[in-house]
Amino acid sequence: MLPNMWWYSLMDNMTDDQASNRQFITEMIEEGKTLGIKAGIKTDINSWNTKVGHDWSYPADQGLPLWYVHEDGVASFDDFEPFGGWTHPAVKHYGSTYSDCGADIGLNYYE
Repeated sequence: MLPNMWWYSLMDNMTDDQASNRQFITEMIEEGKTLGIKAGIKTDINSWNTKVGHDWSYPADQGLPLWYVHEDGVASFDDFEPFGGWTHPAVKHYGSTYSDCGADIGLNYYE
């Protein structure tokens, strides 16, 4: 059974070549669509600006939602600045905490 939603994490794991990164992301999205994968993009504004360019909007234009990372400890979208064609996020990763057993637990917010 496939998960309900796949999130492509695009942050520091990309090269510094914006054209190559754009091509890779485009191909990944298109292959995912061919396979029937429902997906979104998880990134932060700085990585997006550096790795593909602030105004590159292909994923947003294809309808992929945004899960943005801004570890400010605040569970709200009030800090969101539009980028990459997204005008409203789906999810915000706003921090992390640790469980008693030492597991890193991501803190996320969605409306």
